[in-house]
Amino acid sequence: MELYVGYLAAFMGTICWLPQAWKAWASRDTSGLSLAANLMFLLTVSLWFLYGIMVNDWPIMIANICAILIVVSIVAAKLRYK
Repeated sequence: MELYVGYLAAFMGTICWLPQAWKAWASRDTSGLSLAANLMFLLTVSLWFLYGIMVNDWPIMIANICAILIVVSIVAAKLRYK
């Protein structure tokens, strides 16, 4: 049961960033996004990913590698469409 809760939390925590990434790239408007906040969040999910590796926890690893990819996309949009 705990594994399912972990995977559900991982899934929900990851997909919540997809609409933001989609909007940033589709509209090319990133004026409402904070680069500093997104970089801090990128560091946070990167550290969680490393933690997941250290404790061999697949839900943490999968969720955070997906979050890393999405947040990198948001940061890239912010840098490209200043």
